[in-house]
Amino acid sequence: MLAVHETKTHGRFSFPYAIYGGLLPESLSGFPLHWHDEAEIIFVNKGSMTVTVQNDDYVLNKGDAVFVQPQTIHAINQLDNNHADYFTILFRFSLLSVGNGGLCYQKYLEPIYMQRMLTPRYISQDGELGKQIAPYLHQLIDLRGNTNENELLIKSCLYGIMHYICLSVTPANNEEQYVITLHDKLKKTLEYIQNNYGENISVKQAATISNFSASHFSKIFRQLTGTSFTQYLKNYRLEIASEKLCSGEYSISETAFACGFNNLSYFTRAFFDKYKVTPSEYKSIK
Repeated sequence: MLAVHETKTHGRFSFPYAIYGGLLPESLSGFPLHWHDEAEIIFVNKGSMTVTVQNDDYVLNKGDAVFVQPQTIHAINQLDNNHADYFTILFRFSLLSVGNGGLCYQKYLEPIYMQRMLTPRYISQDGELGKQIAPYLHQLIDLRGNTNENELLIKSCLYGIMHYICLSVTPANNEEQYVITLHDKLKKTLEYIQNNYGENISVKQAATISNFSASHFSKIFRQLTGTSFTQYLKNYRLEIASEKLCSGEYSISETAFACGFNNLSYFTRAFFDKYKVTPSEYKSIK
């Protein structure tokens, strides 16, 4: 999977909140590994899907949800051949703070943002927490077309959700803190790939960016992403290449070289292995 540091602004600067609807696989087959400053709630309205948070996979059915803490790597994927209708709710904790933070932010939200306290991730519709937050989730979904007129009501729903989530937080133990630290280090390399995928990037160079030895980096990278660094980099470049081909603004050779493939024949073979069509065929059907 790819991992992207998402810097897109969700909602307005003065009201950092947004809710989006998604369909699997009609709109896309999944949303790759990424992270952002917002907390995120992923709620399944119909069907089934999977959500990956760090290196843990969760199967969600109708009515289930996942809560993703800010700055946490996560992904959305299709479950086998199942379809899913889902909503993602994103908001910054600053929306729920007052002045310089205030009591509620310092006592409840900052420890979650800093990952000193860990929230429940998987929230079953049949569990106590799922039943407690369900009315707020459904109201937010009902209000999704009228954000500009219902700021107070939206904030009250988010306060309600966070109230019940905060009742279930637990302190991060040593092992969990270690995993969080590894992900934070790995993000440096992932961001570097995101910004320099067209350049030559060796395993040694990538390891240095995350402050690991090359051998330890290779082991940790596979553990946290499920693939080798070399395969990840190739896959990332191919994903970018597919987007460039879809745009119609680049030739096949321009796309290959811009995405770090110095050999056109190798690019064609790698592209076919991933997409089961050649770059020229992909360009024509898209």
